[in-house]
Amino acid sequence: MVFAFSRYRRRGRPLLRGLLLSGALLLAPAAAAQATVSVIYNCPSSGSSGNHDSVANGFYVQNLNAVNLHSVVIDYTTDTDGTYTLQLTARDGSYAGPQIGSTQTQMVNLSSGADTPVTWSFGDAAFTPGHTLAFTHNFGGPGGVQFNLQGTLCPGDVETVGTTSNSNGFSVAVAITDNTQSASGCMPGSQTLCISDQPGDHRFQITSSFSTTQGGGHSGNGGAIDLTPVGVTEGGLFWFFDSANPEMLIKVINGCAINNHFWVFYAAVTNVSFQVTVKDTKTGHTATYHNPDLTTAAPIQDTSALTCP
Repeated sequence: MVFAFSRYRRRGRPLLRGLLLSGALLLAPAAAAQATVSVIYNCPSSGSSGNHDSVANGFYVQNLNAVNLHSVVIDYTTDTDGTYTLQLTARDGSYAGPQIGSTQTQMVNLSSGADTPVTWSFGDAAFTPGHTLAFTHNFGGPGGVQFNLQGTLCPGDVETVGTTSNSNGFSVAVAITDNTQSASGCMPGSQTLCISDQPGDHRFQITSSFSTTQGGGHSGNGGAIDLTPVGVTEGGLFWFFDSANPEMLIKVINGCAINNHFWVFYAAVTNVSFQVTVKDTKTGHTATYHNPDLTTAAPIQDTSALTCP
């Protein structure tokens, strides 16, 4: 896809030329790592005959002890049987906060006589433990769409009036999972870049997401390109629109002997909005960086990103 940022890609090629030795090597899949999917929040359904409300209302779940957003399960019904297009967006902290992962879209057959559980997969998008997730829907179809409510309030789960701060006095029935590996360290994936401090320890987990109003609007998670096959263990690449055209080079440097911090340096050749989160899996500390849409990204040299050891 070609947007206004395409002119910055041309400038970025000299920066990346020494790294792009072989597309086949760069895109080789990372070795699989054992992982565990855990339910981190569960507000049970009130059943098909229980309480329901329009998905035009948002809801938020507070103080989630999650390291990422793996999946969300919500029960839906309708006043008119048929096929509906549903969209779910998750944001950090509030309805106006940074987006977590990309907006998810599904075609779902809904019935007026029963609830239909829908599982939304967010691809293990990075999330900071203790934060709040705010959810909003869009939908299209022959009638209205309602989600299941729990009459007995679930702690921290609040349905609001529209997307205001006013509570409706109910909780939305929802189950949320995250994906954590059983061993310490980062789990490599198509959207997760793992950077080592000591050889092979995969200590640092890096994820990214992007969005832009350009070209009619686009958003998603950044694709990770592991550079360890070419001997680069302290840095890697992310792409947003085309795996053959990286948008960002990022690295983590051990500066513990200098100022007791790990340093995060990156250069992004784009003018779309993006968020990058670097997590130290040993300490749980995170550093997050954001670039506004329609703004040429400035290079970052953060020498106080994450504390040692």
